[in-house]
Amino acid sequence: MRYLKTILSITCKNKLAIYILVLFISTKLSFSQNTPYPYDINYYNFIHYNKNIIKHFGDSANSNIFYGNLNNLIKTGEGNINIIHIGGSHIQADIYTSQMRERLQKIYPGLNAGRGFIFPYNIAQTNNPSNYESTYTGDWLSCKNTLRKQKCNLGLSGYSISTTDSLASIKVFTKGKYGKYDFITAKVFYNADSTNYSINIADTNNIDTIIYYFDEKYIEIRLKNYSDTLELIVQKNDTLSINKFSLYGIYLENNDAGITYSAIGVNGASIPSFLRCNNLYSQMNLINPDMVILSLGTNDAYGKNFNKEIFRKNLDSLIINILETNSKIFVLLTVPNDDYLYRKYPNKNTALQQSVILDLARKYNTGVWDLYEIMGGFNSSQIWYDYNLMKPDRIHFTREGYILKGNLFFNAFLRSYDNYLEKE
Repeated sequence: MRYLKTILSITCKNKLAIYILVLFISTKLSFSQNTPYPYDINYYNFIHYNKNIIKHFGDSANSNIFYGNLNNLIKTGEGNINIIHIGGSHIQADIYTSQMRERLQKIYPGLNAGRGFIFPYNIAQTNNPSNYESTYTGDWLSCKNTLRKQKCNLGLSGYSISTTDSLASIKVFTKGKYGKYDFITAKVFYNADSTNYSINIADTNNIDTIIYYFDEKYIEIRLKNYSDTLELIVQKNDTLSINKFSLYGIYLENNDAGITYSAIGVNGASIPSFLRCNNLYSQMNLINPDMVILSLGTNDAYGKNFNKEIFRKNLDSLIINILETNSKIFVLLTVPNDDYLYRKYPNKNTALQQSVILDLARKYNTGVWDLYEIMGGFNSSQIWYDYNLMKPDRIHFTREGYILKGNLFFNAFLRSYDNYLEKE
């Protein structure tokens, strides 16, 4: 495996590289001996491990740029890799994406560049990832991109929370599995200008600089010292004003070299849900991702009236809009998992989505991780359910299933990186 050869060559220059080699050698080998990268992953005879790859189509210039930057980061310890993963409930829960994040940030010592983009989901009265928490004061109303009749501005998170209180606060603190995700810079995306509201942080002694970017509708808070907690104080300047303050999300950075992996999910979201987020692309541009992973489609295909061509049109639009923010972004499409309709019928629509996704991957030279094929294809969700890897709805996975899914995704990613190295 070329990846291990690369790590071995680095050990001559950096003793820390021994860490990753030991990690690979000492990993419990519960996987088939014929399968590359046996990385803490259980073996099931119904999973097509040999198909667990990231497929590349056409001109792979963007993927080469991405893997080249990753390789430079590992070899030199310099640079940043910024990944955004967008989807529905599978992503909002941040279980398999958390597994992916932690694997990537531990692929080599010192690659944890921060938690990335977060949203205080619990303030919007919905489930929050387990690696950070949030509390608040004041009255807040929420809006999300799945509610067509709600008229509100939305951004990258697909959610917003709003208040008209004269004084309110939001406190977030991170708590990663392998230690807290500390940060020294926070970008706060919101909709108000300084004539309506001012934003500060509770720990005034730790403020280095607060910069307001009025046109882009965000502020950048630079701290003096690293922290795992950010408490925003939102104060209305004109108490008679009826204008509201709306928060779209927060991007946490530690300014270290490494990998940032942002999981952005909305329960029940389809592709049109994100297409109606009017500030999505401007906020994405400010975060400047190297890779955008799109894991949408389950909710688009949930029903008897699924239209393949409408799905194609919507996904085509989303890909175009993302590439227009930066034509060098490596876009990775994932094919939805097999699932059931109404807990009764195997969903035939997913196979139709698979063909559309592969067609668009060829059109735009993107990558594809085909989970539908890997997990066994049509009606395989029943088998996953029988093995306690999926919940009774046979749409969502159990925690064990999500961890397996995350490990499969990481192995496919590592294979793709290794294939890049073989060509170099």
